[in-house]
Amino acid sequence: MPLLLSCTNSNVADVAVVGDTLNIRYASLLRITECNGYTVVDIDNPWNNTLMHRYLLVPKDAKIPAEMPTGTLLRTPLDNLLVFSTVHAELLEDLGCINAITGVCDARYITQPDVRKGLERGDIVDCGSSMDINLERVVQLSPNAVWVLPFENGGYGKLDKLSLPLVECVEYMESSPLGGAEWVRFYGRLMGCATKADSLFSVVEQNYLSLCDSVSKSATRPTMLCELKGSSAWYMPAGHSTMGCLYKDAGANYLFNYNSGSGSVPLAFETVLERAENTDVWLIKYGAEKDKTYKSLSADFAGYEYFKAYKNRNIYACNVSRKRFYEETPFRPDILLQELASIFHPELFPNHQLRFYEKMRE
Repeated sequence: MPLLLSCTNSNVADVAVVGDTLNIRYASLLRITECNGYTVVDIDNPWNNTLMHRYLLVPKDAKIPAEMPTGTLLRTPLDNLLVFSTVHAELLEDLGCINAITGVCDARYITQPDVRKGLERGDIVDCGSSMDINLERVVQLSPNAVWVLPFENGGYGKLDKLSLPLVECVEYMESSPLGGAEWVRFYGRLMGCATKADSLFSVVEQNYLSLCDSVSKSATRPTMLCELKGSSAWYMPAGHSTMGCLYKDAGANYLFNYNSGSGSVPLAFETVLERAENTDVWLIKYGAEKDKTYKSLSADFAGYEYFKAYKNRNIYACNVSRKRFYEETPFRPDILLQELASIFHPELFPNHQLRFYEKMRE
């Protein structure tokens, strides 16, 4: 489908973008246009509905076109990356591009096995904390690009002082599981493996939609509660958040889907108890050296004992310290949907072996 876009944003030139726009089916913040000799990728700001960033992808073995709109030029494939997130390290492994990572920030949170080995050998540079980056190491590394995680009203600290291309990875703000996963098509084009990335997403999409179809045939929708109370509030995924959508697609009656938005909503314990006291299933995630039990859960907060799922011993727990939930699920929502659907509807998936969650022990 041809696209003619007049650029009115102050950050881009008045040069029109003429080319074939990819059929982006789920991602609302991403547009990709294949032009003559280059690719334009536009990323929208999820917080203020403006253009966040425009990238111009030009293959390294091609000449830079004489006329292009203003944007961040990236010569592809990228092969020298500074990466902030273990999620993107996992994705690069899936794309067969893990060797492109030459530096990381927040190394203690990076769990991808090949990256851990690279750090131990010294082949991958630890550039310090993302909040207090080691500029000297970054300069020595001289990466093609830095994959960063944008936040509302946030900058990039010391990185702003360097003239390095920043790839703003904002797929986590998409409001649907498939929307976030579809960003693999952008990352695949950065890494020179567009066909592989498109194929990977096609598999994810087909699996996800097939599972939705299977779940829709069930006449039951068990009520569900999720997460644990924090020190000041119980944070629940909003109805239009990725997790809220997943719970719905997995065939559960998520009792807090009435909350609007795509983030998390802080609720008082009394509010949660009033609405979810008789919930059928309770899913929790936590990070700890030892797995939680019903006894330790009660010791953490006695109010948990009021919930039906606690009384009926129907809590499923995921200890993210030893289960790679956050690393493996963002770009593979089909795997997580299968997990959730098998918990809510075991009659439909009697042979499924849980990968992340397990029934909480006494």
